[in-house]
Amino acid sequence: MRNYFFLLILFFLLFAASLQNGEGRGVDTPVFSDTTAVITCDTAVTAEKLRKIDSLYQSIVQEKQFNGAFLLGRGDRVLYSNFSGYADFQSNRKLTQNSRFEIASVSKQFTAVSILLLYEQGKLKLTDKVQRFIPDFPYQGITIHQLLCHRSGLPEYFKFADDYQADKNVIIDNDSLLRMLKAFKPKVLQTPDKKFEYNNTGYVVLASIVERVSGMRFTDFVHTYLFKPLGMTESCFYHYDTIPTKLFVVGHKSDKKHYERDYMSGIVGDKGIFTTVNDLFIWSNALDAGRVLKQETLELAFAPKNSELDDCQNYGYGWRISCDTCQRPLIYHGGLWNGNNTWFIKRPCDKTTLIVFSNIYNRAFHGKSKEFFAILDLEE
Repeated sequence: MRNYFFLLILFFLLFAASLQNGEGRGVDTPVFSDTTAVITCDTAVTAEKLRKIDSLYQSIVQEKQFNGAFLLGRGDRVLYSNFSGYADFQSNRKLTQNSRFEIASVSKQFTAVSILLLYEQGKLKLTDKVQRFIPDFPYQGITIHQLLCHRSGLPEYFKFADDYQADKNVIIDNDSLLRMLKAFKPKVLQTPDKKFEYNNTGYVVLASIVERVSGMRFTDFVHTYLFKPLGMTESCFYHYDTIPTKLFVVGHKSDKKHYERDYMSGIVGDKGIFTTVNDLFIWSNALDAGRVLKQETLELAFAPKNSELDDCQNYGYGWRISCDTCQRPLIYHGGLWNGNNTWFIKRPCDKTTLIVFSNIYNRAFHGKSKEFFAILDLEE
């Protein structure tokens, strides 16, 4: 119960922060409540459970006006997959199971894995300072480890970029942001390793480190070493000048008007990936099967890294860490950006994956993840 109470407190703090930063700039947190209808992990998924899953999904669509795509899987098997609504309300273009959504901060795990691939190859150490790769980086004493688990203390670019970018019609990218940091050196939030504080700037720096070590653009690295070999053919980074908008889901405000992309949308590493629920499920399975990282490296990424936080509300490398109602670990991340609201949740004990994409922020799925897990865990 202590973990649950802490989880509720943290949720309200994060939600308040998201309101302060503007819609699409916060990070939501799943809330799991106590329930008596749970058992130890099993492998059986009966037709009755699938009926209940469908009934719950349909109620969220009808009662909460969910607009998006949903997938629930176990192992390499899709248990239930569905979608509802529009890719673009203004043109009445409907969603499909292959619609590409912007997954916002769920992208961070791809950045973390890119770093860990280079770590496995011996090309960097997690204890390396940023200056080893970016010599003129203006903040001292920050390690790759601290960037990965949000202990760098770096200033948040969502908050300082407005002060230094005079022309908001000019899209900035990672190199632009590095130049901004060097030129103006905005004030740090804290000294390195003082405490956990979720930070997007750190993941932009990590993407730049991938570029310096690999000699490739970060987007090309992810495509070459992750998307392509895993068969994630519908996954990509958004490029304003090369990819037609009609191939992608449009983010919407709560009034169903388009969420206009702003000048910070060109920054990647902390966000930037478009994908489908099917492709993200491929990714989840590849992680479990050891096709991406060695098992010991994946366990390192999934392990809590912040000693001042509860193990059931923590952060590893690119993933948040929570627990279900039986204190079994959940590895997850949420994302909010440009009107898109995404969830990716893994329960390692039975290799269950839950994916939710929405292109309108109406909180339809808020608090519902626990109900899908509870159905899977029902005694028959």
